[in-house]
Amino acid sequence: FNKTQNIYVHAQEAQTILSALLFIEHFDLKGVIVGGQEAWMVLDPLKTAQVPIILDEVHRLPNNVNDPIDISYTLPRLLHDANILFAISSSGTWQQRNLPFHVGTAIAYGLSYEDALKSICLNPAKILGIDKSHGSLEEGKNASLIISNGDILDARSNKIIMAMINGKFISLNNDQKALFNRYMDKYGLD
Repeated sequence: FNKTQNIYVHAQEAQTILSALLFIEHFDLKGVIVGGQEAWMVLDPLKTAQVPIILDEVHRLPNNVNDPIDISYTLPRLLHDANILFAISSSGTWQQRNLPFHVGTAIAYGLSYEDALKSICLNPAKILGIDKSHGSLEEGKNASLIISNGDILDARSNKIIMAMINGKFISLNNDQKALFNRYMDKYGLD
């Protein structure tokens, strides 16, 4: 608790987020809110506290029946407009393949393309405190990137063809790709 590392507080509801902000302030911690589904209700306290948020889902239903039906999709834009540092994530390791599409949905609901990319690249690096070496392509930083044939944030045209981690290309071959190629060849599909 000496401010050398973040403390991550999981909070979805507005009241829980406010309680987390009080906890972080009371103990003078370097905190991050994880979840933040009802962050739109407490934008001013979040902005005042300057506590970043890691949104754990964009593709979800509203928390309450009276909430705007599209609030999960517009929340990234609302956080950006309020100048609150945020990142978009997907809960569970098996869902990470859908992360670009969560971000694509945020774009469709008002977040700019550049700010959407930041929400999965530079902003997480800032939140983790590693933005001097990660998060963007700049001289002196570790090069980790993916190359897509089509828009990486569009479910219809995204097709990852190459990936690099820390300056080294990695193999994208796996069982799923082998099965895909096998049946494409078998049935003469392109």
